[in-house]
Amino acid sequence: MARNKSLRNSRVSFSSVSPSPQVPDADGSAPATATAHVGSVRNHRERELILSVLSTVPSPREARKFLNSVSGGETMRSQRAFEVQQARLAMEQPAVRTPSQLVPGEILPTAYGQQQYLQVGVNSAPALETAVPRKLTAAVFIDGLQSDGECERTGKLLAQIQRIGVTPVVLLGSGTPEGGHDGYRAIVKRVHQLSDAIEREGGKARPINEGLFFNSPYMPSALSVDPELIGAAVAQGQTPIISPLMADSSLRVQVLRTQAAAPALARALAQSTSPQQAMAGSRGEFSLLLARLILLGSSDGLTSTDGEAFHRFINLEEDYDDLAVAGCRQAETLDLMRMCLGILPPTAAGIVASVNSDPSLVLKGLISERPVGTQHKSAAQRLQHDRNVVLRGMSHTQSVTPSYKPLANYPFVKIGSDKSAAAASNAEVHPPTRFTLLRHGFRIQRHKSVDTCDLSRLQALLESSFKRTLDGASYFDRLRTLEKRGGIEIIIAGDYQGAVVATHEPLPASDKQLPYLDKFAVLPAAQGTGMADILWAQLRRACPSCMWRSRNDNGVNKWYFDRSNGHFRSRALEAGEQSTRWVFFWYQSQAAGQRTLSADEIQAGIGVSQAIPPSFV
Repeated sequence: MARNKSLRNSRVSFSSVSPSPQVPDADGSAPATATAHVGSVRNHRERELILSVLSTVPSPREARKFLNSVSGGETMRSQRAFEVQQARLAMEQPAVRTPSQLVPGEILPTAYGQQQYLQVGVNSAPALETAVPRKLTAAVFIDGLQSDGECERTGKLLAQIQRIGVTPVVLLGSGTPEGGHDGYRAIVKRVHQLSDAIEREGGKARPINEGLFFNSPYMPSALSVDPELIGAAVAQGQTPIISPLMADSSLRVQVLRTQAAAPALARALAQSTSPQQAMAGSRGEFSLLLARLILLGSSDGLTSTDGEAFHRFINLEEDYDDLAVAGCRQAETLDLMRMCLGILPPTAAGIVASVNSDPSLVLKGLISERPVGTQHKSAAQRLQHDRNVVLRGMSHTQSVTPSYKPLANYPFVKIGSDKSAAAASNAEVHPPTRFTLLRHGFRIQRHKSVDTCDLSRLQALLESSFKRTLDGASYFDRLRTLEKRGGIEIIIAGDYQGAVVATHEPLPASDKQLPYLDKFAVLPAAQGTGMADILWAQLRRACPSCMWRSRNDNGVNKWYFDRSNGHFRSRALEAGEQSTRWVFFWYQSQAAGQRTLSADEIQAGIGVSQAIPPSFV
């Protein structure tokens, strides 16, 4: 008992002085100081990981979804349902090849965009129901590591990703154009340094320097990837660290650029999501479940050419052309992400962040579906409380000084003063606090009139989303009336897989109108593809300020709370009256010069919203 107490009280601090060699005890066991040091480092890693995960501030729905993804649940089901639904749509449209001949990730000579991946064929749906086990993975492309410090920080990030149940598949780019012997030696050295950094942080890594990339004899101009080397590492719980090296027919080694190696690797990973092309592991076959595509480079996201506009979220199907015309400072990165996300499954999303980013920031992009900066205030308050609890547990190990503060750059977290950290801050680079979230996305249709929409498909979408029967005749007649008085906005995403219906309701005793969100619907099969965020961004663009109502017991209200600036709960009009209890939400424009709702308009809008007749029977 006394020995255990002494072990708990003995702590070894990190310093620039190397510890003296320890001599084993007579029985061959490790000395007490070495055991205490190992335990201290392990406890510090666990607390640091807890702080990083807490700082992601996921909503309960996002947390449940991520945990189900780790166990192979929800994301796999949503991806399967979406694939089958899209395959049926693809069979109704002309294509160069039949869907039964295609596999995920295969490049097609068509202009159908997402159908490059989505035409998996209805015949493959029964096989998906009895799919082999899936492993949650994330493709990580690193566009060069310029210093040992960047290597250590990236190793810590990858180890934390691995410890939360996601296996990163890492491609380490050279950061420079393909070179000769010096480039070969530099990239091999960095691959091993990164692997060692992951191991030091408690993770597992396997360098893969040769044999992965090759030119197929059937298509000499196409770059191919051998997935067996990746599968062998993933099956053992190791993070494969891949160097962009390829030997040609003359056995001369080439250093591939990231723009060439990344799409080939993405295609191989996408094909491995299919049960028909499962990877072979030591415990049987398995397929991959791709969660994110993470690109770590010198930039903390995508910006405009002049650097003034930062893009937090990009729907590539809708926004790419506008970005290409307006100009993007990281145009090569944008093109690479567009190409790779067009190959990967529709449930995958892309993150562009800096190699110097705080690990907690990248973990947020991995766990949460929201762009950075959209945390809810109550969630932030819970984070502060949880963080204080964790820090109290760290009070016994204050000699262990972290190399960075995981939460130091979040505006809702106040970090206590730390003299040692303050002294080192002058020599350290301030970690970035933002990233760009990208999705392959969907094409957007905008309608100002009800009669330009396919009303039968719109009604089917609303009924499928709300799981209720729509009084179509009365509802569409009301929209036609508002169309003539104040105007309407109908936004359709994809092939009627999501829709937003916004109206401009006249305010009483005023010549002003209330921007009102009438319907927000996502097809169940399209959930998990970022459809909701894409539609919400389109709504904010069409209606900078807006109000809407939701039933008090609606399960989506938590999602609404995160995206609103205010809310009001209604009560029954009279005692004992069985009227619907509503929650009224509103958001306000943050841009200068755009209209915002005044307090009087919000109060009047609550009355207008409550008087709108129900549209479902």
